[in-house]
Amino acid sequence: MQLLILFIGENERFDQNQLVDMAKNIPGVENVREGEFVDSILEFEFSEGEDFTTVRLSGDRETISISGLGDASFKIALSIQKHYPQPIIAVDSDYSFELVLDKINSLEKLRQKILESSYQTVN
Repeated sequence: MQLLILFIGENERFDQNQLVDMAKNIPGVENVREGEFVDSILEFEFSEGEDFTTVRLSGDRETISISGLGDASFKIALSIQKHYPQPIIAVDSDYSFELVLDKINSLEKLRQKILESSYQTVN
């Protein structure tokens, strides 16, 4: 399964409480759960039309994994960045792109940056 992986920086951790509050206020987010899951401490689902994804915060809070690389996955990544105070870096599980999301404000622009990217950080 393809994954979109979000992180802030090396050894930097996401604020779990901030992510929970944010998730509860993003339209399309459902089933926000906190606890000790397999490799995660926070999970929620996001749907956009017929497309949906699962979002998980890792136990060490250093990464957020988003299942799939469809519109729902990209839209929730952009929504998380929009509501998070630090720039977030996104990579896919194949490491075919690495993008800083804080200046990307639309799904179309994100797709364009992915196409332009070739194993390098794109700002």
